[in-house]
Amino acid sequence: MSQPPGPHSSHEGFGAPFDPAEGAAPGSQPPAPQPGYGYPGAPQPGYGYPPAPQPGYGYPAAPQPGPYGARSGPYTQQPGPHGPQPGPHHPPQAGPHGSPPPGGSPEGRRRFGGRPARIVGAVLAALLVAGGVVRFATGGDGERPAAGGGDRPASSPAADGKADATDRTDSELVEAAGAGREQGEAKLRWVKSLGVDLPGQALTVFGPWQSGDVVAHAVRRTVSGYSAQDGRKVWSLKVSADICAAPTLPTGDGKIVIAFEEHTEDGADCSVLRMIDLRTGRAGWTKTLPAGGFREIRRDVAMSVNGDTVTYARAGRVLAYDVGDGKEVFGMPTGPCRPYAFTSGPRMIAATSCAPLGDDRADQRIQEVDPLTGEARWTYDVGAGWTVDQVYSTDPLVVSVQKGDAWKAVALRADGTLRAEIDLGTRDVDFGFADYEVRCGGYQMVTSNKDDCAGVAADSDTFYVSTKRQHAEFDIDNKLVAFDLDTGEQKWTVAAPLGRRVEPLGTEDGQVLVYVAPTKKQGGEIATAPAAGGDLRTVLAHPASTAAIEDGFAGGKIDYANGRSLVTRSVVGLEEDDNIEVTTKMFMAFGD
Repeated sequence: MSQPPGPHSSHEGFGAPFDPAEGAAPGSQPPAPQPGYGYPGAPQPGYGYPPAPQPGYGYPAAPQPGPYGARSGPYTQQPGPHGPQPGPHHPPQAGPHGSPPPGGSPEGRRRFGGRPARIVGAVLAALLVAGGVVRFATGGDGERPAAGGGDRPASSPAADGKADATDRTDSELVEAAGAGREQGEAKLRWVKSLGVDLPGQALTVFGPWQSGDVVAHAVRRTVSGYSAQDGRKVWSLKVSADICAAPTLPTGDGKIVIAFEEHTEDGADCSVLRMIDLRTGRAGWTKTLPAGGFREIRRDVAMSVNGDTVTYARAGRVLAYDVGDGKEVFGMPTGPCRPYAFTSGPRMIAATSCAPLGDDRADQRIQEVDPLTGEARWTYDVGAGWTVDQVYSTDPLVVSVQKGDAWKAVALRADGTLRAEIDLGTRDVDFGFADYEVRCGGYQMVTSNKDDCAGVAADSDTFYVSTKRQHAEFDIDNKLVAFDLDTGEQKWTVAAPLGRRVEPLGTEDGQVLVYVAPTKKQGGEIATAPAAGGDLRTVLAHPASTAAIEDGFAGGKIDYANGRSLVTRSVVGLEEDDNIEVTTKMFMAFGD
């Protein structure tokens, strides 16, 4: 059975990772969002950020969206004539220094979980093309949330005695960016650095997850929450071993369930679940899963959240629990077909295999599942030889499928019947060759979540994707392409500015929200294009003074709402220079 590489890996907070020296403050509360500081009491939908989920599908009646809206992943729901639409985000790539992850350490080898060498080589090659990686911070044992945080001013002057921008402390960088801000450029509101020298291999960052004014992420053995207002760390929670899986989205009321390894020794099983309240950093229930049937595919873990149901799927088994109390909701669905991954959000879409366990023959289905019973509401057969790749949008439903190097997107109606097929050309999963640029999952290939892609968006009648980057007059650019969801035909294209890269983030009010990637000298931009096609129009220009740093976030996640953007690094790794590592920027927040 073919499954795509999974996202996420071990990681820490959006900025300085947890430091035991900071002390612990159990139960410390994050600051309440202030409506007057550019954050309305309830963020408005659009630009890839969802309206409040409606009751049903197990969702609570009053979820708490964050100041940037919900994370802009493919299951972030957006308004549209036929319901919410997705707003994807950048998946992880590497940092700015070009160092590949170590291949010789037992830990480094274990991270790839026995995947074929050509896949590992392709990942390393992609990292080298995208940029370097940065090392992670070590985490210790313990589970107490700790308040505080602050910057780590560990920097060293450049060889010529002048401090580079990346050597500045976070507060110095904000001050310098303000002083050098050009007319029409957005303000750099706050920035957070890694802050800790951590030995180890390259790691993917889980998250970001947002609830109220808290933005949280997980790195290695620590989950941390930060104020979206000013980047201040408001809590940090450690677990006893490496975090190995997590859902792409939290619950509507701000809870997440992470999975971590049973111990710290090599070969540990990814079998311990813990619920965490993102608003307070408080840990809830903990559950150790039964080992039977899991160990043979230790790393192929997919997790999702649908209302108050969290699912853990691996090796042909599904376990579902109530997020609030950890009680079992349903077990493995009956019948010859076995779901092996679900999407998070209001619609629980399953990738299902009907082939015997261990049989590589493709015999797969797409299903919509009831999160309270685990029963399928409808089933769509993707066709002989085709495998379910990723779900690009849940409403409208657009699913990526692949057969060999052939690649297409399947648009389905609400009842699971075929609406249209969109030919996406060819793609080689192992080596990353493709006609269109859609990045899914994380660097470590630890999980198999089906809802973590960037570079795709959809509204009620159109699917948006960007082409693979191409050289044009000694530089790189690409195009944004729109496809008709009723016919599968191409509607229009719009070219990126010369030397820049564009990718869709979401839709709003008849406009497509687009991220224009930075260069070393030009800051990134949030732009819009008319849904009917037309020129890009910039709505938020990131400052040129921080362009080189933002460019080092290549492949990071982009969130935007209410005139503010948040750029998040998605992977950190090995960096020979500890000073560079410590000052590596993890978060950058822009806007007035």
